[in-house]
Parts: sequence; structure tokens; C-alpha cells
Amino acid sequence: MFGATLVYATVDESHDFAMEAATPFVEKGFIVREDYWNGEVKSGQKLQITHQLFKGNEYAFWLGTSQEGVTLDMKVYDEKNQPVQIDSKSDKFFMSVRVNPPKTGTYKIVFELKSKTDVGVLWALAYGYR
Repeated sequence: MFGATLVYATVDESHDFAMEAATPFVEKGFIVREDYWNGEVKSGQKLQITHQLFKGNEYAFWLGTSQEGVTLDMKVYDEKNQPVQIDSKSDKFFMSVRVNPPKTGTYKIVFELKSKTDVGVLWALAYGYR
């Protein structure tokens, strides 16, 4: 008899997918920062991270999850809650958002992960610049 094998995702795997999203940006000259954010969130709960961005730099944010069937959404806003991203791209386990801030200041990265199940969703958010 064969038994069922349980497979558990980890936050590290979510970071791996965020780094996979970063690959085409690195090939275009982006420098990936070593620091990143991660955790577990209830499906559909919006999270917000504030971060200092500098005019003259172009930034990319990469959101990854290691869980199947998760829909990702991410936007970047200025201090007046106006969206500032240039473009965004999504894949099965990650998404990216590119930003060219119009001025130096504190910006909000707002993201949400929706799962078809009620389990918590593991995530990692990394970024880079050029």
C-alpha cells in the first residue's frame, strides 16, 4: 500500500519565486536588495509596506508565493494615494511591478493574495533598483 505524502510550502520557497520574477530585471541591470519582507496572510487581506524611494532611480517589486491557486495583486502609491507604477506582470507564483518615482519620498506598496481555500497564504516581497 502507498501512503499519501503531504507537501508543505515555505516562506523561503515564496522568496525563491519572488527571485524568479526578478531574473529578467537583473538581466536589464537592476540590483536586487538583500533585504525583503515575508510572512503569512489570510486570503484576501490587504497588506501595506511603506518604503523610501528616490527620484532618478527605477524600482521593481517582486511578490512571490509558493502556494498553487493564489491570485496576486500589487500596486504602488505616492503620499496622495495616487498609483505610480509603470507596469506590472503576473505569473502563476509571482508578480512584478515597476516604478519610476516622480519625486523622492515615502511610497506605499499595497498587495493582496487571494487563495481558493481558507488556509493562510505564504508570501515574500523583494525589490531592486537601477
